[in-house]
Amino acid sequence: MDDKQTAHAMGIDDTYRVERTLARGQGGVTELVSIDGIGPFVRKKIPSQLAQRNVWAALSACTNPRLPHVEATYELPDHFVVVYDYVSGRPLEHVVQQQGKLPERTAAQLICQLCDAVTELHRHGIIHRDITPSNVIVADDGAHLVDFGIARTVAANATHDTKALGTYGFASPEQFGFAQTDARSDVYSLGRLLGYMLTGVYPDDKRYGQLLADPHVVSSQLKSVIDRACSFEPSARIQSADELRRAILGQPAQQNENIARPAIVNVAPQSARKRSKRKAIIIGAISAILIATLIAGMLVLGNVFKTGKQSTPNSSTTSSSHSNTSDAQQPGKDGTNDSNQFNGSANGQTTDGNSTDNTQSDTTENPLKITESGWSADSAGYIHYAVAVKNTSSTLQVEFPAISITGRAKDGSILFAEDNLRAVSFPKQTIYLVGQAGNGPGSETPESVEFSINQRGGTDIRQSHGVVTFTTSNLSVSHDSFSNTLFNGEIKAKNTGYDSILNGAYVTVVLRNKKGDIIYGDGQPIDSIFDRKTHSFSIPIDDCPDYASYEIHASI
Repeated sequence: MDDKQTAHAMGIDDTYRVERTLARGQGGVTELVSIDGIGPFVRKKIPSQLAQRNVWAALSACTNPRLPHVEATYELPDHFVVVYDYVSGRPLEHVVQQQGKLPERTAAQLICQLCDAVTELHRHGIIHRDITPSNVIVADDGAHLVDFGIARTVAANATHDTKALGTYGFASPEQFGFAQTDARSDVYSLGRLLGYMLTGVYPDDKRYGQLLADPHVVSSQLKSVIDRACSFEPSARIQSADELRRAILGQPAQQNENIARPAIVNVAPQSARKRSKRKAIIIGAISAILIATLIAGMLVLGNVFKTGKQSTPNSSTTSSSHSNTSDAQQPGKDGTNDSNQFNGSANGQTTDGNSTDNTQSDTTENPLKITESGWSADSAGYIHYAVAVKNTSSTLQVEFPAISITGRAKDGSILFAEDNLRAVSFPKQTIYLVGQAGNGPGSETPESVEFSINQRGGTDIRQSHGVVTFTTSNLSVSHDSFSNTLFNGEIKAKNTGYDSILNGAYVTVVLRNKKGDIIYGDGQPIDSIFDRKTHSFSIPIDDCPDYASYEIHASI
């Protein structure tokens, strides 16, 4: 790099604010960063000689929401730098350590989500090679695969990996010199990961084999799947992550999928059906200011369309009601028998919340108001909530609106405090923020939960020049083989004058009791949303509480 390129790269690097250091070692430094109040993001500074640039280039073309979304890459004199989105959640190993072995339906659901992510990686020629409990983040929307420190693109003509890499117990035999790694190596690790979740112990624990063989711990069907996935000889294994997912779900293999396949060949990264957030930043072409503009300008949140029973919030929750209503009540479980496990009540509050506008006058008032909220506590120590946030302005949109969730004990002390952030609130529209909060197994159930507008530094209030709305249809409720309650339907987006690309949506379900109070909220992202096209969705809820009605909401 010449002096001009170095100065420009350092300028980009200095634009990010380091919130804290997550890890430091021979593989580089991993930091939590923000930029102009937007974030957080993860920034990895990898020594130049260790950087797998082709892996990150291929990963930036992946669209699966359970993989890191690459925001930027750039070169420093001694380091290759990649910035990607931060996933808020807990490592799977922490979940199992605190909760013990997971129910089969939960473990199967998580591993199937990872199978989808790994299938996407393999389609782009990437082998992860380190699928372990510490490299899986369990977030509100399920499992996310992280840490690509030893990932590689497929070497078609090699016969052995150059050195032993991977985590003992989860790494395939070929990672220790027996053969060349390929897609089946990740299948092996996925099988071991499933066994870990079902037994609650690591594969190198002497109890692992005994627990795996105990039909009271692991069903014979899943035991058989794990054995096939973890065969020593790659040709004897389940041959792909998608085939593994089908086997777990008890679905038939696709045609010719039971035939042992050779190692996958190298695949050039496909041109991006890139998410709006993913923009590789090329040094010399894009300035540091444009980085922030790309991240801020391309994140979009649309209107919320809801259906189902609509209630007026009670006086203890809010001072105003929703603007959009529907008379069509969706049948649900009998809400009169709410168990003690789900005994939360609505505790929302209306907040005026003035904020400083970064683009207009310093006196611009934040038009967001909380109009209702509700929550319930589950047996695992978490609360599940939904909060309605209305934009009361007729002309202003709020970018990066956020709420704060605070759980309090009986004596008023704070048990937990978390945030939930969206991208855009359009004029006169209501968005629903849903999620899971709390400290998990063994923690104290809050006596009350407070919701308030969070005036984040990145909140931006400006004139709106268009809106995105959603309609829903064909709504239904069903159950899968893992006893999940599935809320199904179709959504259609309509972009009216808003100058952004519709790349994805977040669909939420809000559950109410017979009184009309919110008792639960959950959601799921949907990839590849296009203007005026219909898209199907299915939101699974494990251990669904009793409810009387439900509503479906969608946002970009």
